[in-house]
Amino acid sequence: MTDRLTERVRSVSLLELVIVVILIAIFIRVAIDRIWPLRIAAEKTAVVEVRGAIESALGIAVAAQIARGAPLAAIARLAGANPVRFLATPPANYVGSFAHPGRHRIPGGSWYFNRSRRTLVYVVRFKSHFVSPLPGRKRIRFRLEPVFRGRAHAPDDLAGIELVQLNRYTWNHRL
Repeated sequence: MTDRLTERVRSVSLLELVIVVILIAIFIRVAIDRIWPLRIAAEKTAVVEVRGAIESALGIAVAAQIARGAPLAAIARLAGANPVRFLATPPANYVGSFAHPGRHRIPGGSWYFNRSRRTLVYVVRFKSHFVSPLPGRKRIRFRLEPVFRGRAHAPDDLAGIELVQLNRYTWNHRL
């Protein structure tokens, strides 16, 4: 009698274990479906945050130069500079400045400055959710460029410096 009872308890326990494993697998699958788009949204937000920080720091730097009476030519020379230099601390994922970035292993989710092209570049981490017309690695490029009041682009018409996005892109994710 006890052998039958023990066998019956084992079979119920095995059935319960199988059900629990199936339920855990379902929960993991649902969690991944919910969390993955959040990772894409977090990457997109981080790029916007760094861009905003650079734009704010750049505005402060230009205002400081104007307040010190710097000539417009000095402000115009900021065009093409490394925008990260205006931040108090670079982003944690800034890997440096390179004359030839193709010679380096730059991981996805990183910022770098391309000295030869004078561009700040973000290398996209989640490439399958990013669309850009640029060939090669999925990336976003920015450059500091002068802003002029008039169309003549005369030095006296300099209005400031701005961080310009050089390529179109979209993020594809669903929430």
